[in-house]
Amino acid sequence: MKVHERPRSTTHHAEAREPRATAGDSLESVSGARQRTLQRMLDHRPAVQSLLQRQRDVDQGSRARTSTTRAGGVVQRFTEDGGYRISANRAFALPAENETQQFFATPALIERSNRILEAMGSRVRLHAGDDAPDALAGMKAVTPRAVDPEQPLFDVNECIDVADRVTGSGQTHALYQGPDDDDVALRRQNPYPAAVGELNLIARELANQEAPTPEGLVAAQEALFGEDDSESFQFTYGDDIEVDTSSPKEALEALEDAIPSLPLRRALLRNIMKDRYEYQPGLQRFAVEVLTPLIQAGHTGEEPETQEGWATRLRQHLDARLADDRNAATAGYRDLPAETLSARSRRLGVNAHARPEVGEAYAIVGTRERTDEDPQKLWSFHFAAVIARDGEDSLTLENYNREKGHEGNPQWYFDLQGPEAQSFHAKHRATVAGALTLRMGAPATEELRAQALDRLPEGASAELTARIQQARTRAGLAAILADATGAAGSDTTGEQ
Repeated sequence: MKVHERPRSTTHHAEAREPRATAGDSLESVSGARQRTLQRMLDHRPAVQSLLQRQRDVDQGSRARTSTTRAGGVVQRFTEDGGYRISANRAFALPAENETQQFFATPALIERSNRILEAMGSRVRLHAGDDAPDALAGMKAVTPRAVDPEQPLFDVNECIDVADRVTGSGQTHALYQGPDDDDVALRRQNPYPAAVGELNLIARELANQEAPTPEGLVAAQEALFGEDDSESFQFTYGDDIEVDTSSPKEALEALEDAIPSLPLRRALLRNIMKDRYEYQPGLQRFAVEVLTPLIQAGHTGEEPETQEGWATRLRQHLDARLADDRNAATAGYRDLPAETLSARSRRLGVNAHARPEVGEAYAIVGTRERTDEDPQKLWSFHFAAVIARDGEDSLTLENYNREKGHEGNPQWYFDLQGPEAQSFHAKHRATVAGALTLRMGAPATEELRAQALDRLPEGASAELTARIQQARTRAGLAAILADATGAAGSDTTGEQ
């Protein structure tokens, strides 16, 4: 069931920990104790999150609002003035209250966002209305509408489904990009709890690598979790038994001398390898390494004589080892000093440094299993689609499941995400277990590149053609096309 707000009733034995503050969080401000108290009350999430955000607003209002220095330059923060949150370069604004359906923007920003959304195949367009209040001179009131006037704006309410409707594509890949605008690294990523091992590996890389890179992270994921093209057995048992075949019969025969028990061989190959890791040779190798001592000791004690009995024992042993490894990675991630975690996150473009472009989404996901000690309303994840960007600030159009069934509801809302303490990660960090924020989107395919080339205006430069051919992401491709076919001038930063 794709219900990400609902509590999980399964009992887990992993140790529950208080979420650790990341760089920019205000838990240690004068009102930090009040925030921690509110975070422990997440059973009533919408009301409590509103209180939390108001408290953050109070904390942030007490700080200097101009800029903050970090490596690579000065980051301009969005400001709050006259009851509005206003982006750094005054390209868009929205009221200060939470879950607002009001949004104001400059005509140039509205036009550019719509061009990107159109190129993405989005079902949403931004319609400019009346002039904004005097405090937002130069902006227009904006209303989101369905492209098809016969359709509701959203026929879904879950956050990930709303993000898919807004962006016109599935949020299938995590996008990693360092601070120096290096090439983006993409990898298919499942955000659901079933993929906690993959998500936990990201936390492990942050904890263990002093200088992580997007390419190194993706390589580590592929080495362990990468899916092969076809079902097969690929591992080494002992020192010299190489198993590399798609035939279960051949695999059983290869292991016959080393593992005389047929039920044990079948349990290993069919219940562990085939049922769980048939497309993941990296995990097959890991499983064999972990299970070999147990298999070799199988002739002693009370040996389960059935395949089912051995399968249960092997699963329990392997799951305990996987849980220990995840707990160790979680502890390392949680215990990193805030400055260290922020610096490493910045190198990967995750957490407070995740920067999805228009047509992509933020996703905050869990890197560990939830436990009985966690607040009962922890989410599995939360997605928010980006519909506008102004420097470091982004505007999201989102919703979350309010347990009203699978039909859409009109309670969608806008939100403004800024850098560091104003980030999506800082805002939602306490809502999932072992929180990690990712930039999510989809890759640019050869078919999409060809379609973009066909839509270029006559006489387009060779440089523009090359950019399209080299585009890695679907949103990046849409932005290039939007800028090539749109009016000159824009008050937003360019896409990759």
